[in-house]
Amino acid sequence: MKTTLSIFTVLLCTFFSCNEKSIKENDYSNTSTKVINVPDKLDITSHSDSIFSKVTFLPLETKPDCMISFVMNLKIVDSLIYINDGLKRLLVFDSKGKYKYQIGSKGNGPGEYLEMRDYLVYKDHIEILDFKKIITYSLTGDYIETKHFDFLDQNQYCNADYFTQAPTGGYYFWGGTSGIKDFSAEKKRYLMYHVSDDMKIKKGEFLITHGSGSCFYRYTNFEDLTIIDPSYGNYNVYQINKQGNISSRYYFNFGKNAYTKEIPIPDRSNAFQINEELNNYVLEINNFLETNNWIHIDFAYKQTAHSAFYSKKKNKVYLLSPASPNLSPNEFRFWGALYVKGETLIMPIDASWLQTELNRISPEYIKKLDLESYKNKDEFDNPILAFYELKI
Repeated sequence: MKTTLSIFTVLLCTFFSCNEKSIKENDYSNTSTKVINVPDKLDITSHSDSIFSKVTFLPLETKPDCMISFVMNLKIVDSLIYINDGLKRLLVFDSKGKYKYQIGSKGNGPGEYLEMRDYLVYKDHIEILDFKKIITYSLTGDYIETKHFDFLDQNQYCNADYFTQAPTGGYYFWGGTSGIKDFSAEKKRYLMYHVSDDMKIKKGEFLITHGSGSCFYRYTNFEDLTIIDPSYGNYNVYQINKQGNISSRYYFNFGKNAYTKEIPIPDRSNAFQINEELNNYVLEINNFLETNNWIHIDFAYKQTAHSAFYSKKKNKVYLLSPASPNLSPNEFRFWGALYVKGETLIMPIDASWLQTELNRISPEYIKKLDLESYKNKDEFDNPILAFYELKI
C-alpha cells in the first residue's frame, strides 16, 4: 500500500525543540494577536456537516511514469496540480487529474537535483530547493538556471528544508536544524534566515539553543501576508507583512493540554519516561491553513490525530478526528488538509483508505457523494484528491 501523507504522520514528531525563552529574544509580540481557545475536551468531536458544505473527489491518473508513493505536499496553480512525491519528483497533473509531465529530474548533472525539498510556482517559472542550490525551470520543465549557496559553516548554519520569497527581496530559508544540539552561546543559530538574491545571509530570525522538529511545509500565503507554520513546542502562528516585519498572528490556547515547561531533550536513560509524559500534551500544531472565513490546524494528542477548525464568523472551534469512535455512517472521514484554494481544503487520500470508508458509510451517503464508481478502484492506484468545501 502506498503511504499518502496524513495527519497520522504528525504522531512521528521528533523530540528536538526550539527553546521558548530564546525565541522571545526576538520580539515578535503583537498586541493584536488573536487568541483561539481550543476546547479542553479534545475527544468531543463535531459532525463534519457542521464544517463542510460539500465533499468532492478527483482521482489522479495512474500510469507507470507517475506512480505516487508518498505525497509530501501539493499546490494548485492556474488549474495545474503540482505533486512533490516520495521519489523526489515534481509531477504535474491537469484539472481533471490527467498526468502531464515531470519538472526536472533527479541526478547530479546540470539542471538536475539530488533532493527536492521544497518548490515555488510563479507565473512564468518554477524554483526547486535542493541541497545547497535553487534550480529554476520554465512552467513546462525546461531548465533555466541554478543558484548555489553554502551556509553550513560553524557560525551561521543553515541546511534549508523549506523556502519562500521574501517580500523585501530574496528568500526566507527555514534552517533545517533538526538533530543539532547544544549550540554554544557565542555561535548563534536561527530557525529562519533572510537570504538576499545573491545568496548571502542578511539576518537570522527565531534564535535557538537546540535543534527543532520538522513539518510537512513551512510557509503559506494569505492575502498579502506570508504565514509561518508553527514550530515544535510553540503555539504561535507568525506572519510576515509586506515590509518584512514578523509578528504573532494567532495564538492557540490549548489550556490544560498545553505543555508550559521547557521541553526536555531526551537521552538513552530517560527517553521513554519523557515520551510518556509528553504524550499527555499537545506539543505541535501543523498544516495551518487560513481562508476568509475559517482557520484550520492539525495536531496530535495522546498519539491520536486531531483537526481543529476555527470559524471567524461564529468565533467557535470545531474538532474532528479520523480516529473518533463517534463517526456517523452519514459522514465522510476528514484526514487533514495539505492545501487550501478559496474556501476549500484539499487532501490526497489513498485509494485503499477510500475503500475503508466505503465499507463504513451508509449506501445513502455513498450515493449522495457519488462514490459508487470508486467501489472497484484498485487500492494501489494513485491517490484521490478530496475537496472539502467549507461552509460560508
